[in-house]
Amino acid sequence: MGYVRITDRPEELFHYTRRDNLASILRDGRIKRMGDAECWFCSTLDDTLELMRATVMVEGKPYVKLGGSIGRYPKFQPEDYVILRLKPRYQNGEWVRWMQEMPPGTPPELLKAAENFSNLKLGFRDDLKFWPEPEIIEVKALLAPEEIQSVNLSISM
Repeated sequence: MGYVRITDRPEELFHYTRRDNLASILRDGRIKRMGDAECWFCSTLDDTLELMRATVMVEGKPYVKLGGSIGRYPKFQPEDYVILRLKPRYQNGEWVRWMQEMPPGTPPELLKAAENFSNLKLGFRDDLKFWPEPEIIEVKALLAPEEIQSVNLSISM
C-alpha cells in the first residue's frame, strides 16, 4: 500500500522530540525533515504517547534508520523528551500517511496492528513551519507512575 495522500490539512499537530532539539526547533520555527522525505506528527496527544510507547520507549527495539541500516532504541529517559502542540502555518507541501506494507498471508491480527500503527502518524513532505510559542508538554508528566517506575527499574539494572 505504501504512502496515502491526506487531503485535509490538520489545524493542530503533536510532535515528540528530544529536549536537546527544542531550542533549535523553537528558534527556527519549523520541524525539519532531517534527511528524511517527510517530517512526522500525530493528530492527538494520545496518539503521540501510543507512538512513543511503541518506539522510543521500548529499549533495544530495532528500527530502520535513514539509509536503511538497523538501529536499536536506547534506554528511555522520560525527562529527555517533550511533546510540542503545534499550529501549522499555511504553506505548500503534501500530507501523507505511510501505510505499513505486509506480505501476503500475514495473520489478520498482525495486519490490524500494522494498520493501527500506521494510523498514528501523519507525514508532511517538507519542513513544517508552525506559529510561534507552541505548547511544550513534559512527557514525564503524562506517564503513569508505573510507566516511570518501569523505565527507572530498567535503567538501574
